[in-house]
Amino acid sequence: MRLATNYTRLHAAGAELVAISVDDEARQAGMARRWGLTHTRMVADPGGVDFLQPLGLFDPKERNGIALPAMIVLAPDGTEVYRYRGRDFADRTNDDDLWAALEPLALAPVDPPAWTPTAEVPADLGGFFRPEDLPLYFRGNQFGAHAIAGRLDDPAAKSIAIQHRDMASATVAAWQQWSRRST
Repeated sequence: MRLATNYTRLHAAGAELVAISVDDEARQAGMARRWGLTHTRMVADPGGVDFLQPLGLFDPKERNGIALPAMIVLAPDGTEVYRYRGRDFADRTNDDDLWAALEPLALAPVDPPAWTPTAEVPADLGGFFRPEDLPLYFRGNQFGAHAIAGRLDDPAAKSIAIQHRDMASATVAAWQQWSRRST
């Protein structure tokens, strides 16, 4: 969500956003249409066989296998210059680390064509967040993590809770930016 709303900055830094999930093309098309994701290329990898498993970004224990939240930055020569791999579906990173890895590459800006899904979306397709549900979910995460951080004495554990709180706060801010753009 946060990077999908920041596609202008991504393109200016010479990058494109590619989202890989275990969902099939119809499900991805439905999500893209629901969210207005025209600047995020989506790649279907059912079972995670082609991309997610080889990249170590597949959790076989969660709902018969899902993609772990991750961000990878590749240099033009294919060298991996940044990797974040979440521990579970809710473990997301702060985008600042991504920008710190991407922007020093000093790549030429790109202007990729908008992504348009080609799959038909069934009328009864459901099971993913409606845009209006996202801020409630992440606000709950934000306040829960804030409360937990206040209870922890271990600095490392407290740091993880604070990172989660900040991620949730940044996601709510991105949603607010997206929702203003979408109305």
